[in-house]
Amino acid sequence: MILTWKVAVRAVLGPVAAVLLVVLVESGLLPGYQAYSVALAATYTILVLSVGLLAGWAGIWSVGHPALFAIGAYTVAYGSAHGWTSEPTVLVAMLLAGGCGAFLGFAGARFSVLYIALLTLAFSLVALEVINRWVDVTGGDQGVPVTDLPSVTGAGSLGAGGPEAVVAAILTAGIVVGIAVLARSTSLRMRMVAAKSHPVVARSVGIAPEAQSALAFGVSGAATGLAGALLGLITGFVSPETFSLTLGINTVAAAVLGGVGAVGGGVFGGIFLAFAPSLAGLLGVDQLILQGALLILALLLLPAGVVPALGSVLRTLLRRVRRPGEPSVVEPPDEPAPAPAAERRTLEVADLGVAFGGLQALEGVSLSVPPGEVLAIIGPNGAGKTTLVNALCGLVSGGRTAGSATFGGVDLLRARATRRRRLGIGRTFQHAEVFTELTVAENLLCTTRWTTPTRRRAVDALLGRIGLAGQGDVQPDQLPFGPQKRLDLGRAVAEQPGLLIMDEPFGGLDAEERRLLAGQIQGLRAAGTSVVVIDHVLEDLFAVADRVVAFDFGRPIGSGAPEEILADDRVRSSYLGTTSAQQPRASTGAEGPPAIALSGVTHRYGGVTALDGVDLAVHPGVVLAVVGANGAGKSTLGQILHGTLSPSSGTRTTDGDVRSSLVPEGRALFRTLSVRENLEVAGYAAGISGRDLRSRIDQAVEWLPERVRTRLSIPAAALSGGEQQLLAIARALIADPRLVVVDEPALGLAPALVDEVYGRITGLAEEGVTVVVLEQLLTRALAVAHEVVVLHEGVVRATGSPDDPDFATRAERAYFGSPVSGGVRAG
Repeated sequence: MILTWKVAVRAVLGPVAAVLLVVLVESGLLPGYQAYSVALAATYTILVLSVGLLAGWAGIWSVGHPALFAIGAYTVAYGSAHGWTSEPTVLVAMLLAGGCGAFLGFAGARFSVLYIALLTLAFSLVALEVINRWVDVTGGDQGVPVTDLPSVTGAGSLGAGGPEAVVAAILTAGIVVGIAVLARSTSLRMRMVAAKSHPVVARSVGIAPEAQSALAFGVSGAATGLAGALLGLITGFVSPETFSLTLGINTVAAAVLGGVGAVGGGVFGGIFLAFAPSLAGLLGVDQLILQGALLILALLLLPAGVVPALGSVLRTLLRRVRRPGEPSVVEPPDEPAPAPAAERRTLEVADLGVAFGGLQALEGVSLSVPPGEVLAIIGPNGAGKTTLVNALCGLVSGGRTAGSATFGGVDLLRARATRRRRLGIGRTFQHAEVFTELTVAENLLCTTRWTTPTRRRAVDALLGRIGLAGQGDVQPDQLPFGPQKRLDLGRAVAEQPGLLIMDEPFGGLDAEERRLLAGQIQGLRAAGTSVVVIDHVLEDLFAVADRVVAFDFGRPIGSGAPEEILADDRVRSSYLGTTSAQQPRASTGAEGPPAIALSGVTHRYGGVTALDGVDLAVHPGVVLAVVGANGAGKSTLGQILHGTLSPSSGTRTTDGDVRSSLVPEGRALFRTLSVRENLEVAGYAAGISGRDLRSRIDQAVEWLPERVRTRLSIPAAALSGGEQQLLAIARALIADPRLVVVDEPALGLAPALVDEVYGRITGLAEEGVTVVVLEQLLTRALAVAHEVVVLHEGVVRATGSPDDPDFATRAERAYFGSPVSGGVRAG
């Protein structure tokens, strides 16, 4: 824990406020009934804090806290009746409630937020039933008194609603608030938030979401048990109506009203919950109506809660007074990282296979990565690259794994994902999966259990090396995409791993950022770290790789030096493809005005440039193939051509009213609806009904192969992959489009089905429909299209006709980014 002066000041505010209230109580300035109300507010503050911080930090919403509250209250009632002393009784109350909370957290970790809430609801209902039936202990619906509990030190006694209990409740609440403030600065909160916001990434940095849920709920339950014990002591009587489901709902409402996840919000909510009956009486309205109205207003006007909203206003005012300059993102120094401390080990993979149901995603993979080697994994989309790295990191969900994988002699397939981090394995992700609810520095600090001054200094130094110096207090979503990927890399190397696995690290980066990343990878290699990289930006990947392994259909098909690998015919075939599909007949509309024209079209997603200055003309009646590797920008271009996506800049013009339909990648069928119902839904979406819809469906059915036409009543999920693809195209034809955009129509299909699908697609062009095919394989695109456009990193690198004998060579060079031949490695 890092105890800065700001944290220290905030932490002592709770105890100081409690002491001041106690002085007022002891001096008699607060009448007895008001002192009781203050003590009740203190008790409810602990309860609301427990619920609000559990939701804000761990993402667990509980309506079962009244049951944990009751455990604490009935424990002190039982202890007072059996001669127990106060301190052990309160401790037992906390242990019982905390144990129940830990069980609920662990059991509910595998469920969604809704199911966890239902689990806590069921727990509360069971607890209420036990209270009513266990008369010997609880007194049933008649309740049970709480008498004095002597202190184990002999200094006095608590209970029976005496003034000592009131003082104890106020002081305890102040201390709990101070502890909660301190907890915000510890790894405890950071790890809980990380597990909540991104469980898969959390596992990759050694955080087990199930353990964090159990710990969070256990601590919350223990605090609630403490609050229940205090309630029993200050009231002197415990009865079941106090712990009804209404209290659970009111507690959640108070937490939301004050601000979920904010310590001040818990204090505000606890005070409101205690004084709501008095406020309702003063206003002459029903308490539930008052609470409901205030909650609705808060959700509409202050969705973050009262306290965070006020804090935001205050911070804005302070910033205006101080007028700070805009923070700048510092470029990282172009120098190697310091030598990692992890033990140097070798990764050994032998005959590794991964299957999902009947799909063999990975088969017969054997490779070895010694210390200090950069191994590049390449292959087309669906080749099994990500499955391989997920298997090495323990993030294969629902798959059956065979073979072996060891790192330094440790069996990775038997090790939990969280343990692999401790073995010295780091992992980056394709889309810079950062923990957005944590600051930049906290994204790195959360990877260890304890936040020490030494650890903080190490994180500050690491931020400097990755170009984020001075950005530790910034939220990651305020950073551009490139710095976010640096943060992802920094988190992966924070514990100085012996093996670093990188999933498409160059994707979405500009040329300068790619150069800097290449330098960082070379620095890691020089320090002895083994690096496994998968990417589609081959020129940058080959510039840092010592060795390349190519995959296709889940199997390695080639291995060698970067300058040699693309000379392998099997590797080139896997990228460029082979096909026996027939090229369509010449189009008659290619010489006329374009149906759709793009001029200077650029599109960005946040800081990522998907398309950059694209000029394109799509002529009527042609098959235009847009080809490129995964991540080249094909899908974005297809959506802009279709009109569902507006470009960030540039223009899209059409020759009159061009009706268009889009067949998305993966088909996006309604799998539980029948074949006919899928067609009907498309008609309704296009505003077609009645006789016109029936006629359109009949035409679409005629376009389908006979084996589909005769099974219109079966669910779409029961069709084969090729039949589903044809159904998706037929569904697009319901709107009678003049332009059809088909995204990756051959994805996951057998060769015979690919030829059938493409045969029907080219048939559409012969009927006058303009077809844009987004394709990954260049050879297939050359075989089925009138015109071919090659995209590389969002830029049109080549445009031409398959009839041009020189175009195939130019298109191939453009596909791979041209400078991929020998001699391109940066040493």
